Amino acid sequence: MDDLVGRVARNCDVCFIYCRTIAEFVAVEDLVDRLRINRPETKIVLFENIQAVTSYSLMEVADQFIRRGVHCVIGGEPEDRCAEVARRLAASRPLSGIPGTVHAGDGSVAAPVSEESAGLPENLDALPMPAWELWNLKGYWTMGFAHAPVKKKDRFLPLLTSRGCPFRCAFCISPGLNPRWRPRSAKHVVDEMEHFNKTLGINDFHISDLNPTVNNERIREMCRDILRRGLAITWKFAQGTKIETIKDRETLELMAKAGCVYVSFSPETGSKRLLKIMHKPFDHEHALAMARHMNALGIRMQAVFLGGVPGETQADRDQSLAYATRLIKAGVDEISTVIFTPLPGARLSDALSGYEHYSQCTPSPDWRADYKDLTAYRRRMYLNLFTRKILFWPGKFLREMHGLFTKNFETKMEMSLYKQIKLYILRYFPAFYARKPVSK
Repeated sequence: MDDLVGRVARNCDVCFIYCRTIAEFVAVEDLVDRLRINRPETKIVLFENIQAVTSYSLMEVADQFIRRGVHCVIGGEPEDRCAEVARRLAASRPLSGIPGTVHAGDGSVAAPVSEESAGLPENLDALPMPAWELWNLKGYWTMGFAHAPVKKKDRFLPLLTSRGCPFRCAFCISPGLNPRWRPRSAKHVVDEMEHFNKTLGINDFHISDLNPTVNNERIREMCRDILRRGLAITWKFAQGTKIETIKDRETLELMAKAGCVYVSFSPETGSKRLLKIMHKPFDHEHALAMARHMNALGIRMQAVFLGGVPGETQADRDQSLAYATRLIKAGVDEISTVIFTPLPGARLSDALSGYEHYSQCTPSPDWRADYKDLTAYRRRMYLNLFTRKILFWPGKFLREMHGLFTKNFETKMEMSLYKQIKLYILRYFPAFYARKPVSK
């Protein structure tokens, strides 16, 4: 943290902090406190992440950050307001009238001022392309892991092809923060792929939308355009997609031809009763049919389950285990089981209590009274995955072991295991990863 603060120039007028996930809530607090002490002249602005299911509503907690010394909190997507906020703060001008912000008003932190909500941009094609050339990307590539699985020589970038989600899952923040699906055009997406492929040598794109495949025809158009341009790239649905919105086998075949090598999707549960509690539609049989075809095409897959939703019973967990077994037999490569936690801004945010700090609301909430039982359920799901995989797909299992040792990851499991080994070495044998002098 001291290193981060040290990178903020002493003459910096405004420092923006991205509030990425709930697990990093405490890190944002720490960074704010250190900036107030070490860079007292620097104005601090927070903006939120409304494109991830592990995030939270910053507006729900804006008041406490303003009272902590933050000068402005921006809700929603910040592109249309961040420049104006920066200009006014740098000139010590009031922030009144900037929609979707919370600020100290007249300078008093006793009563933070909340402006009216800001709308979400509709024409995403009008936004500028990300300035990835300004980042030291080599550090990310040499670390050996990302959100999606990566191979040792891959040059990868995240990519957003759309924003928002049309579904209303009760455990997710999107229905409240990002309720409208807004796509970029297929051409605009492929333009970005081609640009960074040619300028930075990017060969692997990690699509990180909440639901990239809501419009089946748009995905097909993207695939046709990639093939038409002859781009030698791979791409992955890193964050996941609603598998039912991939309508047919022909779409999957186009995706595979155009370089799609990994798809994550989320059944959440095998229980139809529990799906109703979650307010989540899911077609179990369609997902199985799509999984079988993706397996035949060589597309690697992850299925994500959610345990511990209020109202869940042992019968629901047994149904999830049985459905996970069917998915593994159909060719799904890995199962992820996360434990429900309340997120500020989600419909079920008040469903549980007992945590002392928001940063404890991670997918492993050890403050839950039933955490031991839920951990046992998660271990049962993973044990089932490994035993069934060895039984149904021994060749895949050996291939993943090879990927682990060669750092050519095709699933998140291999990469996660490598990450844990590396973190263990960093903790107990730090000299092994000592920084080497950088040649100029």
